[in-house]
Formats: sequence, structure tokens, C-alpha cells
Amino acid sequence: MTDHEDGANPAGRGLALALANSREEASRGLARCSGGAIEPHESHAGISAPPLEAWAAAISHAPLPAPEVPPCWADLVLDCPRTVHIVFVPGDFPQRLDVGGVFSEPGRPCETPKGRHGPLRDWAERQASANALLHAAGILRMAGDADGSLEVLKRAKNVGAGDNDHANLMGALAFDSGNLSEARRYWESLPDGPARWHNMGLAALVTGTPSKALFEQAANALDEADPWHHLAALYMEISPS
Repeated sequence: MTDHEDGANPAGRGLALALANSREEASRGLARCSGGAIEPHESHAGISAPPLEAWAAAISHAPLPAPEVPPCWADLVLDCPRTVHIVFVPGDFPQRLDVGGVFSEPGRPCETPKGRHGPLRDWAERQASANALLHAAGILRMAGDADGSLEVLKRAKNVGAGDNDHANLMGALAFDSGNLSEARRYWESLPDGPARWHNMGLAALVTGTPSKALFEQAANALDEADPWHHLAALYMEISPS
């Protein structure tokens, strides 16, 4: 990242710093057991960031070109439920990490988020290209609309979406539903890279099996200025060897 880009992205740098600090606390045994490692900005504990910063994270490792920002994106970012498990897929972003939960209950079972779907489905319906549909499916999934996400993924596949991108999101939907064996099957089909290592690490973390090496691989493959790098490194510090 250049000095100009770094200076223009203060919230992104703040998120990376917050995650890095949480990682350092975990590695030194200084993390709180409850109540959150970072003070909640709103009624739910998490790392807050402006909606455009969350959008940058949500599309940063997705196939390009990215679609238009959904008209309801700001509401989604501010209202979305915090979660202990952030899946490395288009449409998701580290800012919605439940910081307190990741330290106190890192192996907590997966939770299916709930959300408002109407405006998002209208937006998703307008998308046409394979890549735009992949983004739309990921955002619907993040908002808690698993059925809508699956429908859009089928459209994406029909217009030429890549097998790996499709499998990654299918794995995320299976993970959200608690079907870890199916999630692993999809993610094991991915080539080596941050998405495969991070998501396989989540599946291992939930079941209490060794996951540290997987998150370490994911973190090492990402730039240190990337919030996803710090998220993987944070998971690495709390993971069993």
C-alpha cells in the first residue's frame, strides 16, 4: 500500500490495528475472557468501520469487476449481527467480528444470521454478469438470506461463474447451516490460497481440531495492510495446534 493509499484509508488502518492489537493480547495471554477486547461502538460488540470501508473489505478478494454498491449497504453494515466466525468469501468483512465472543467462545457453533432481504433481492435481481452475481450471492448470505443467496448462485453458475468461486460460497452457506462436512467438501476442492486455508481453519476451529497452521498459512499469504491478514492471524493465536 502506498503512502497515499494508506493516508486515504484511515478506517482500514484502524481495523487492521485493532485486530493486530487483539492478536497481540491473545498471544501474550492478555485477552479478556468476556466483555469484548474492544469497547463496543454500538449496541453490539464489534469493530466498527464506515460502510465504504466495509465494502472495500467485502470486495477485496472477490472476482472483478465489482458491482455497484447496494443501496441498502450502509444499513446492512450498521445493523448486521456480529459473529465469531467470519468466512473468507465475497460479501463478508472482518468488521463484523464479535471480538468478545472470539476470545471467550472461539469454538461456538455456527449461527445463521437473520436480516432484511427485500431491497437486497431487488438489487441482486438487477445483476447480470457472473462476477456481479457472485458478489450479490455473498452479500445476500451475509445479510442472512440463504435462500436468496442460493438462487443467485445458481444464476451465477449458469452464466459462467468460476468453479472455485462458486464452491467457496456454497461452502459458506453449508457452514452457516451447521453442515460442516459439506462445507469442508466444498472448501477442500479449492486451490491452495487464503480462502481455502482460512475457511478450512474455521471448520477445524468449530470442531476443536488443530487449526493454527491453516490460519498461519492464510495470514502469511496476505499483505499486512489487509484486515483479512490480521483476522487470520487473530484466529491463529486462539487456535489449537
